[in-house]
Amino acid sequence: MSISVDVAISAGSFRLDARFETSIGTTALLGASGAGKTLTLRAIAGLHTPDRGRIDVDGTTLFASDRRIDVKSRDRHVGYVFQDYALFPHLTVAENIAFGVRGASRSERDDAVTRMLDLVSLAPLADRRPAGLSGGERQRVALARALAPEPRLLLLDEPFSALDAPTRESLTDELLALQARIGIPAVLVTHDVSEAYALSDDLVLLGEGRLLQAGPKASVFAAPASPAGAKLVGVQNILTGVAIEPSLIGVGPLRVPTRSAIATGTSVTIGVRAGDVALSQDDASANATLVQTIDRGTRLTARLRLDGADTGNGEIIVAELAPGVALVQGQRWRVAIAPDAGMVWPRA
Repeated sequence: MSISVDVAISAGSFRLDARFETSIGTTALLGASGAGKTLTLRAIAGLHTPDRGRIDVDGTTLFASDRRIDVKSRDRHVGYVFQDYALFPHLTVAENIAFGVRGASRSERDDAVTRMLDLVSLAPLADRRPAGLSGGERQRVALARALAPEPRLLLLDEPFSALDAPTRESLTDELLALQARIGIPAVLVTHDVSEAYALSDDLVLLGEGRLLQAGPKASVFAAPASPAGAKLVGVQNILTGVAIEPSLIGVGPLRVPTRSAIATGTSVTIGVRAGDVALSQDDASANATLVQTIDRGTRLTARLRLDGADTGNGEIIVAELAPGVALVQGQRWRVAIAPDAGMVWPRA
């Protein structure tokens, strides 16, 4: 299935300009809060009318301002899982799922409910109301209701945001298995980079209402097109520097090797993942001071201030290390960057 979105939407003082195309599996819209992700999803669903533009799904035009096409939401054949699930509190699990096929005959509704209860493993809870369900179970009900009418496209608005980490991880695995089983293309809204990578084939980065980058997830993660996009895909270090050789950037005392050929003397912004920052204790060549450590159990994050960077106070650089490394605030360390690990963008 192909999805093509090219819309402009004004909502109060906020303006969204979203333009992307995708033709495979699941597309994740990744961005910070307020980037326009949910507004884009609602436009695809027909729940918000763009000011102008066009939306096509699998060759069918759902919206085209120049041709005055605006297919009603109920006729777009899309399933929508809302962030808060939007379940009816007075209805049972089975009745909530049946609401998704409310225009069908009684026998068709019963068949759809039975099929969906089996699909999401909720048959034992069919007569229970939402108040008696866990967060993960409510999420499954919302998903089953969206899938009951057999939509051609599934829209997921931060479906795991209200769940605890273990449940979120478990349901991510379940959704991947479900996607493989039913094969319905999906568009997922999330601000979680690991969730986006796990669930998507294509990735669309949105920032402050504008498209930053779109493409296959591996390509977007490996080569973000801008510092703003790099931050979204988990690049912890965004630094300023100057090319001192065509493929070597200086950031204060730090030398960052890159694949990019940059004219000597050019001012640039560089990105370095924390995992590509190496620390060693060599007093003679130390170039940074440890200012903070954060022990997350599975990994240790260190923040160091580089000596004599352009800011005067020194740039902060973040490194990730295996747990158990002895770090003491104020220690002097030598910071080095792995070969070709630097991402480079010209500075305006």
